[in-house]
Amino acid sequence: MTQNKLELTLGLKSSLPHQLAVTDFASRMVLMEILKDRPAAKEALSKELKKLKKDESSAEAQTIRIPFEGKGGLTAVIFPGPLSAFASQVALRKAFLEEFKNGEEDREIQVCLRGLKDQDAAKHLNWLASLAMIAGYRPPVFGKKAKDQKTPGKLKIQFDCSLAKKAAETEIEEGLLLGFANNQVRHLAELPSNVLHPGTYRERAEQLAKELKVKCEFLGKKELLKRGAGAFLAVVQGDHHERAGIVHLHYTPPKKAAKKLALVGKGLCFDTGGYNVKTGDYMHGMHQDMTGSAVALSLFQVLVSLKVPYEVHAYLALAENLIAFDAYRPNDVVVATNGISIEVENTDAEGRMCLADTLAIASGEKPDLILDYATLTGSVVRALDTRRSGAYSTDLGLSQTAVRAGERCGERVWNFPIGEDYSEFIKSEFADVRQASTTKCADHIYAATFLSRFVEKGISWLHIDLAASGNAGGLGLVPTETTGFGVRLGLEIVREIL
Repeated sequence: MTQNKLELTLGLKSSLPHQLAVTDFASRMVLMEILKDRPAAKEALSKELKKLKKDESSAEAQTIRIPFEGKGGLTAVIFPGPLSAFASQVALRKAFLEEFKNGEEDREIQVCLRGLKDQDAAKHLNWLASLAMIAGYRPPVFGKKAKDQKTPGKLKIQFDCSLAKKAAETEIEEGLLLGFANNQVRHLAELPSNVLHPGTYRERAEQLAKELKVKCEFLGKKELLKRGAGAFLAVVQGDHHERAGIVHLHYTPPKKAAKKLALVGKGLCFDTGGYNVKTGDYMHGMHQDMTGSAVALSLFQVLVSLKVPYEVHAYLALAENLIAFDAYRPNDVVVATNGISIEVENTDAEGRMCLADTLAIASGEKPDLILDYATLTGSVVRALDTRRSGAYSTDLGLSQTAVRAGERCGERVWNFPIGEDYSEFIKSEFADVRQASTTKCADHIYAATFLSRFVEKGISWLHIDLAASGNAGGLGLVPTETTGFGVRLGLEIVREIL
């Protein structure tokens, strides 16, 4: 994964040619102090500041650009009033990444956050550290294109803010971790399926486990057969490579843990739809159907790196939904590892089949919270578009927690109802549950309702359907269509609950 070389420090060095300042309307005059040694630029800034009008109803920041003589300039982002985390991140991204149009050059930037309240400065410092990582991301390319791809230049950032040094360093460290995690999700999602298939994906996860010094086991077809994981095995029975399975990573903190978290991710490295085959336009991009597992894996890495005081388990359901003479078919009946029988309605609803057994296995560890990620349904995209993801839980308070967490961190979700009367539409005449509803609407709700049958009672469970995994023009801090959405959200959710 291509990254730029970073050097982030604290202090003041106003002579640097590239200046980025973030402040609010009330503290806008702090910008004049930055340019005290540049009289011409200071005069130009004074004229621009006089043009500004306070509009607290505005949902957008105002940006001023003042060029310096010769090279560089000041980019000032001024918030008119309280903005959402998402709107603030968009403004920061547009201002910060403007400096990287020619990203192969070495760049040295002074970032000033003076004038912001400490709480706001901490958030922006975290986001800007992530942006420093995100700025160096390059998509995976091959052949001559790989030879022509230029390496990002060295980036030096000098942060100037009112936070105590230790508090500032903590925010920078976390921002870098989250920026790296976002890049990793995007990198894995963008790898083609002949490069990232269940076998190579497993190897990557095992290598990461070694680096993090955590336990790792692989539940292959033989082990899943012993456990009676008929839902997962149904999906992969047409895959003759024998490389599908569930990767289980396990982190134990140094001191005895009072709580336990389980992360679950859908890892369909390619999805043809099976016998309910997708048309060409819907099959295109199905190498990214493993994005949920990439989010779970990257969040696991962040939590281990932060040395959280609770146990963390990650379960990656790695598979491919292929077409073969012995692939599973509509109206097949299979039994999951928790003994629940399932009538197959649609072979293209394979993700929930793989997750059913994976959630049941994760439940066996009796975690305090299960958080699962999946690019599960097109229905959630039709409901929300791709700027938010869907949140679902049998506990309405938990899905509402996810909504609040998303608003705070800029990775937004919306909660949907599940269960109760929705369960009527996934009843089967022949099995305990039908895999999907026969209706053509609200499949995201019926899918989550189905999944809830495989989480043991008494275990808190939150399902994120990743509608926002891809958004044209980028999203929040991220400039690319593949957004890497979910890690920052997960960290915020877990912090509130555990």
